[in-house]
Amino acid sequence: MALTMVHLIAGDKWAQRHPEYLECPEYHYGVISPDAIHVRDGNDKSHKDEIHLHNWGVPHPDDVVAYWRDHHTPFDIGYGVHVLTDAQWVPRYRRLLPGILNADGRLNVDIYYNDTFVTDFRLYRENPRLERILQMIERADTPADHPLLTAYELSEWRRLMLEAYRGECPRHDPVRFIDEKYVLDFTGDCLAMIDEVFALAKPLWNGSVCP
Repeated sequence: MALTMVHLIAGDKWAQRHPEYLECPEYHYGVISPDAIHVRDGNDKSHKDEIHLHNWGVPHPDDVVAYWRDHHTPFDIGYGVHVLTDAQWVPRYRRLLPGILNADGRLNVDIYYNDTFVTDFRLYRENPRLERILQMIERADTPADHPLLTAYELSEWRRLMLEAYRGECPRHDPVRFIDEKYVLDFTGDCLAMIDEVFALAKPLWNGSVCP
């Protein structure tokens, strides 16, 4: 999966195209929230694809259209942006970064998590906009009736992410594959799919955005 800052950068770039969401705390809160399943399941990933609307690693845009048809608050739009970002993350690194895979085709998790953590923390510390987004998320309202995650899971994940990124990076080895350029390229390239899915969903509702 992409880590939190990848999602926040992608979500912020997408919101620049849809400025009604750009300064909306609940939208950015939604952008980090599908991973709140880890509060419930820890390292067990058996429910993760379901919580990601079947877009965890493979695109299923129809599931996001169906979700957005019935759930289209700013939080929900951010939620969909997250899962569509993840849908494109895995296919891209498998295609472009074969060196990050073991001989059996499985991900080399030691290299992967070192690269993603080091790069994520570096991006956060070099981009003041990301701290501003965290401050927006910090004051955002937690939805009380989300269809997939509880208010506790959502708010606890938020707390954990705020605490983590304002602390020290847990990995320290040199980055080998997933560097800042890779992330910035990805977060630009992934927007086209998100826009396509949003364009399919938006005619199904009247819109609901932050004031």
